[in-house]
Amino acid sequence: MDYATSAPIPGEKIVGMWQFNDDVAARFDTEARTHIPHYEHVIQMCLDVALHTHDRQTARVIDVGSATGYTLEQFFTAGFKCVQGVENAPSMIKRSRMRECVIFSDTFPRRGVFDVVLANWTLHFIRDRAAYIRDMYDAMSDGGTIILTDKMATNTLVRDQYHAWKRSVGVSAEEIARKEAALAGVLTTKPLEWYLESLRNVGFKDVRVMHEAYCFATLVARK
Repeated sequence: MDYATSAPIPGEKIVGMWQFNDDVAARFDTEARTHIPHYEHVIQMCLDVALHTHDRQTARVIDVGSATGYTLEQFFTAGFKCVQGVENAPSMIKRSRMRECVIFSDTFPRRGVFDVVLANWTLHFIRDRAAYIRDMYDAMSDGGTIILTDKMATNTLVRDQYHAWKRSVGVSAEEIARKEAALAGVLTTKPLEWYLESLRNVGFKDVRVMHEAYCFATLVARK
């Protein structure tokens, strides 16, 4: 998704050139697996949680930042009957496996009530993510489940280990540096504690960290 290009950060001196354009969309699936630790595992965890907590015949599932539709496809294949995505990058929607299920929007859909909300690797591109969390909460059913994964603010040691992992899966040092520069000021991080507090403040219950790897954390909570 390309939310971050809509407004600059006040006082930000360096803003990268990253956009979810045709070039990025064409290589997105490969890039996700080589830049996001345990990408497929996290999606499988989301599916396992949804299967455990909700009825696949009736649950309404939405994937925020649905990209090329891999997550939507996994849920549909597992038998979930009502799945949709929200995405604001036309290039991603054009390449989506499930584009007929995707809403083009910069904001969270207001219509309907959702039982499972997935917000993986997306909110860190959104400036006012606290407001977006509130919008997701307001659109969820009582007892609904949210699963959220983002890149978190961390220290140099963890960041260096993250870069070492990238190199171990074939990403060159030059590509690591290029992408980091392109994302500067576009992808912005907040501490894990900020996410835990923000989810609780809007009313989510039993907020837990379900998975962590290097700079990334996956949280699960119930409304």
